[in-house]
Amino acid sequence: MNVHIITLGCKVNFCESESILGLFLEKGYGLSENIENADIVIINSCSVTAEADRKARQVTRKARKTNPLCVLVLMGCMPQASSGKLDIFDEVDIVIGNKDKINIVDKVSQFISDRSKVLDIFNFNKDDKFCSMPVYEIKNRSRAFLKIQDGCNRFCSYCIIPYSRGRARSKSLESILEDTKSFCKLGFEEIVLVGINLSSYGYDIGSNLCEAIETVCGIDGVFRVRLSSIDPQILTSDVIDRMSKIEKLCPHFHLSLQSGSDSILRAMNRPYTRNQYINIVKDIKGKIPNATITTDIMVGFPGETEEDFNDTLDIISEAEFLKVHVFPYSMRPGTRAASMKNQISKEVKNIRVKKIIELSSKVTENLLRSSIGKNYCVLFEKKDENGFYEGYAENYIPVKIKSDKDLKGKFLTVKVTNVENNVCYTLLP
Repeated sequence: MNVHIITLGCKVNFCESESILGLFLEKGYGLSENIENADIVIINSCSVTAEADRKARQVTRKARKTNPLCVLVLMGCMPQASSGKLDIFDEVDIVIGNKDKINIVDKVSQFISDRSKVLDIFNFNKDDKFCSMPVYEIKNRSRAFLKIQDGCNRFCSYCIIPYSRGRARSKSLESILEDTKSFCKLGFEEIVLVGINLSSYGYDIGSNLCEAIETVCGIDGVFRVRLSSIDPQILTSDVIDRMSKIEKLCPHFHLSLQSGSDSILRAMNRPYTRNQYINIVKDIKGKIPNATITTDIMVGFPGETEEDFNDTLDIISEAEFLKVHVFPYSMRPGTRAASMKNQISKEVKNIRVKKIIELSSKVTENLLRSSIGKNYCVLFEKKDENGFYEGYAENYIPVKIKSDKDLKGKFLTVKVTNVENNVCYTLLP
């Protein structure tokens, strides 16, 4: 029997989908590249916003329509956050929350055996431990994503994640060490550390994020290490000093901002101010050569005035972000923000998104142009339709190169020659 997995949402979901696929392959199942030819279709869902819920519903219904006879599985954050109360469940055969993902193969076997619908959603407890999932070979991937943390204790006013993922939990340093060695044996030289709230790594096991980074970087087969999104407030001056001394750590930090307005940050329950954020960015760039910052920005949060929005526009230029992921606030039932007054209209949100995209593109272009003439080590990952290999430098600037040689999965030190459409170009040395 063949399995097809559709993954929605964050890098943690993608990590878990890869492990889940490995569990099926280990039990003798095959892999289907499309829904039509799959015996089992799994949707690993996201529920971070109302829009994410809508997309999960849409994908689920499309999968059922495309392949009416498949065993259809809906799993992950959407069913976990809903506590089993969604009409969409009637259209699927198996529903699994986040807590029991590792048992999915058994649940599928159970359904195939007795054709009885499976509804498997368990609530998280405060004393839950990190659930490790096995590392398997990843096809068509140049970088390995290593999940080291799950859950969140933050309770931002717009976010459902603490309810869909439970409290913050960390993988042990010993398990991190073993998983890193496994990835190295599979040929991966760049490791990306990911988590639901990576910043909180180690608080529950008497460790910290720096120790996790140093553990991975200590393996001989690892060439370099990246971090996924982290909260800015953990980057104290001491932490930045310590990170600056880890040679294999890539000088790229994705620091979630959400808003440049102090009043909106307070309403969001974000634990930092605008000035604190800027000072952290300056500290990073002052201590770590060639460091770049990327971020997330939410516009149209309830009560966001034009002045608040202008504060966000100003901080984009001040921080000189390499890239800004901007999205409109989407009301998520079950969060405090959903009941706040002064909700912003869709039209205003769209206008603000467009303005941020236009400004951030200019900031990116200027930043990339300052890279012309500099040398970077690039991991080339894929080839585009025009014959250019695409990859990222250590500080996450995008680079393209024309080559007749197969550069996929290869590290190459190159000099940036020009910039077009927010992409750096180079020539073979």
